[in-house]
Amino acid sequence: MKTRAVCFCALLILLAAVCGDFSDILCRKMIVSRISRSEPENDAFRSMRLDESWLRILPVLCRESGNPPSEFLTPCMLLGAFEIPAGILRFDLEDYLRLRYFLLRRAGRNYKKFQSAYQAIWDDVACFPVSESGMVYENSWMFERSYGGKRGHEGTDLIPPRNLSGYYRIVSMTDGVVEKAGWLEKGGYRIGIRSPSGGYYYYAHFDSYAENFYVGQPIGAGQFLGYMGDTGYGPEGTRGQFDVHLHVGIYIETDRTEELSVNPYWVLRYAEIYK
Repeated sequence: MKTRAVCFCALLILLAAVCGDFSDILCRKMIVSRISRSEPENDAFRSMRLDESWLRILPVLCRESGNPPSEFLTPCMLLGAFEIPAGILRFDLEDYLRLRYFLLRRAGRNYKKFQSAYQAIWDDVACFPVSESGMVYENSWMFERSYGGKRGHEGTDLIPPRNLSGYYRIVSMTDGVVEKAGWLEKGGYRIGIRSPSGGYYYYAHFDSYAENFYVGQPIGAGQFLGYMGDTGYGPEGTRGQFDVHLHVGIYIETDRTEELSVNPYWVLRYAEIYK
């Protein structure tokens, strides 16, 4: 009931924003107040909540306008619209452009901060991170993990059809530059790539690398990085503490932190279907 009420309120605000001449002063104040109070560090932003139906609409809007995903994600996610099924709103490209213009005018500084964050997460994604088909994954954002102390799961695990280490090929989702490579206790053999818009894409539990990567090395989207494995949870070389899988994490830098984790699940769904 609470979720429905929140979605209903968000819908009313959004419809009021894109319809008419924005003459409702109270509605305008509510919209600006909501955005002004929002920060990328909040749970709503980090969870990247997105109704499944928007996976069909977002590529159409990008194609029709020639704009990247962040142009549409920023206004709609700020107002909670992407938690509402796309069929209810029935917005076209003109509606989104009007909404974006309104929000830029009324809350420009904070709006641009969020847009920069969405750019870092979404706009550089060019492909799914595993070459072979049949990967299974779920929205496991902040599921409990216990190794090294109780914590939330800051990523998405891609599970292959067969539990074979050294078989499934991992590729880079984006262009970028290598920032980290080598052993990490929780991540095993891993690699971290910084994309052009500022997102940090983290791939963990490799069986082996495609080459000896070095910090500062340029990487192209779709470039072969190595093979999926089961390394980690111990000193270097530890294997077999869990089934073979690829852990994907996405991190961004904000005003308050150098490394903020965000939910990669919907980015992966988008990449799997359209990239």
